[in-house]
Amino acid sequence: MTVRNPRIKLAKYAGFCAGVERAVRIARETGENAIGSGSAGVVTLGPLVHNPAVVASLACCGVQQIGSVDEAQGRVAVIPSHGLSPAVLQDAREKGLSLVDATCPHVLRVQREVANAHRAGQFVVLVGDTLHPEVRAVVPFADGGIAVVSGAREAMAVELPEAPITVVAQTTQTASTVDAVVAAIAARGKQVGLVNTICPATSLRQEAARALAREVDLMVVIGGRTSANTMRLAEVCSDTGVRVLKIENADELDAEAVRASRTIGITAGASTPSWVIEEVMDAMNEIIEGTPEEIRRPEQETEQAEPAEQAEPAEQAEPVEQVEPVDQVEPVDQIDHVEQADTQAEAEAAGSSEPVAESAEDVQAVAEPAPSEPREDPKPAAPAPVGPPEPDVLKARVEEIYDDRVIVQIETGEMATIVTKSLTADAIAHPSEVVEPGEEIYVVLEKHSRSSDTLFASKRQADRLLLWKRLEQARDTGETISGKVTEAVKGGLVVDIGVRGFVPASQVGRRFVEDLSTYVGQELKLKVREVERLRSNVVLSQRDYLEEQEKLARERYFQTLERGQVIRGTVTRLAVFGAFVDIGDGVEGLLHISDISWSRIKHPSEVLSENQPVEVLVLNVERERQRISLGYKQLQPDPWENVSKRFPVGSVASGTVTKLVEFGAFVSLAEGIEGLVHISQLADRRVARPDEVVSVGDSVTVKVIGLREQEHRISLSIRQALEDGERNEYRKYMKDNRSDDGVTIGDRIAYDPSKFKAGADEEGE
Repeated sequence: MTVRNPRIKLAKYAGFCAGVERAVRIARETGENAIGSGSAGVVTLGPLVHNPAVVASLACCGVQQIGSVDEAQGRVAVIPSHGLSPAVLQDAREKGLSLVDATCPHVLRVQREVANAHRAGQFVVLVGDTLHPEVRAVVPFADGGIAVVSGAREAMAVELPEAPITVVAQTTQTASTVDAVVAAIAARGKQVGLVNTICPATSLRQEAARALAREVDLMVVIGGRTSANTMRLAEVCSDTGVRVLKIENADELDAEAVRASRTIGITAGASTPSWVIEEVMDAMNEIIEGTPEEIRRPEQETEQAEPAEQAEPAEQAEPVEQVEPVDQVEPVDQIDHVEQADTQAEAEAAGSSEPVAESAEDVQAVAEPAPSEPREDPKPAAPAPVGPPEPDVLKARVEEIYDDRVIVQIETGEMATIVTKSLTADAIAHPSEVVEPGEEIYVVLEKHSRSSDTLFASKRQADRLLLWKRLEQARDTGETISGKVTEAVKGGLVVDIGVRGFVPASQVGRRFVEDLSTYVGQELKLKVREVERLRSNVVLSQRDYLEEQEKLARERYFQTLERGQVIRGTVTRLAVFGAFVDIGDGVEGLLHISDISWSRIKHPSEVLSENQPVEVLVLNVERERQRISLGYKQLQPDPWENVSKRFPVGSVASGTVTKLVEFGAFVSLAEGIEGLVHISQLADRRVARPDEVVSVGDSVTVKVIGLREQEHRISLSIRQALEDGERNEYRKYMKDNRSDDGVTIGDRIAYDPSKFKAGADEEGE
């Protein structure tokens, strides 16, 4: 993820932890193997993890969630990451279910510690949520000798025996809550020891969230509503005093809260996949920036490579450490594989390259062996992530076709047999539906039967290997592929590309798509974003394809666009500074507000509206910056033509005050023609501010005292118009006061102004 928006910060540790990653990998591999083997299918006994988006994505891989063992009906059952109680596992085994264990190693460790403490005669206090599946799976390992508390208050009130107390915690608990419980029990005079069973990933995420919460105005916590670790993250952030917004996906973002925050932090629960986090960030950027083209994604504050998670060594109080375990058979399942999973976690944390066996289909009920007792590791449930060496893909020619098989000659010259189920993954009635004699195909050698001396090959496996290679190549080269949408799920679209592909909702279109179901059945052009062959995971994007096509179209369009062209377009959106116009091929140009109308307008909406077709003039093209300046008023009649005839210098006209500025007032004389009355021309006296004389909307009489037609500027004067008016009024008065014979009063008294002035001067002397 690349930081482009400084307002958004992503916590150093957020999203999938190693335990969830492992569980999802196991479930996907199991689903993929079931599809390849023609199995009845794969289910999880309850949600694999507490995140609806992950559950939905697993359903796309053929792994369905069920509520009880009775619903499994012969299908392979995956144990959720939170674990299951021994009673449920025993029920599943008695019903003949094939079990694959995806329980988190840290949850298995809690089960082991509880079982050990119970055998040692200690009473267990488990800090956690009594309704959480992890807690319900752990409690039976104490066989009744356990109390579940949520915090110090309940620890003070719970009934405790005189036996030593061992405190353990749900893996998602906060350290402060656990410490408070230990202190409360110790305050009651009890002998208490603590085994730290909080998952290291939980601690890392909580500390990172706490640190980030102190730096931002708003914390957005992403995760499932029933996810305990997500709830703990929200609590940790709230404790810092910052505003916290807890959401499950981008649809639940509070746009107003995002807009109102200067800095925003993001964290996510350990069961939240990265693409859900990206969707939230996409939506958040869209809210902040206002347009999908300006979407930016935040980056981790530092690299998000978290250290390998390792279970903390048991830090028990003195009484707990001195108690020796009792070797006896307990009616409790999973004790053996709990230890093994813990060993697995420790080996991973130590960087061991040796695979450690995991518990598999058979969940055994055995006691913990003494240190000196040899013990065989259970058979692993799923292959190691590295997988087997990739087989060679060979060319072959179809020689003969039978009802149940095809005979081919491979490039080495040997003959091989392809049975019907190895031809294709599709259901067919006859091999001729897939191949024809003489056709060249690709195969992978499967086995050699010594009894019949027959070499068996698989076209289906070869096609699959080649498909994965093509997908990886498409990812690396940016090649476009096609796929048909088969299903719309909560988080996006399921697409058939030969394997199941997934298009996250944020990658379906350039803008948010409200109803994804409209895409079902459509053939889409897609870009490959992620390919994880071992997990059968392909993440695709139609948005990347659309943006690429738009970019190419823009480049072609810009090559043909020239200044002075008149083109048609559609107004797409209005802003205070102008209007954006789509002029074709997704290319937008800007109509600045000053180029919309010859008249002064406050907002483009006074002239234009969204979706309005318009004809515009290309004023300027910046190809490097891909910016286009457009003009609308330039194609409208210019009111300044012949303005010198309409308003010649010296003429007097009426107008309306449209705007006051520090240096004067603007007056509209006609549509699109505006002149300036300088402050010195507002009145026949000195004024400090224009509003002392006029206001916006006033009708005034002005005299044109200057005109620069080419520059569209007219100088006006209210003062001179007033003086001219007074002078004209005086002349009219004098004219109206003449006698009938045309003689004025001055004539009658023989008034001679020059003599009068001369006489006054003589008197003055």
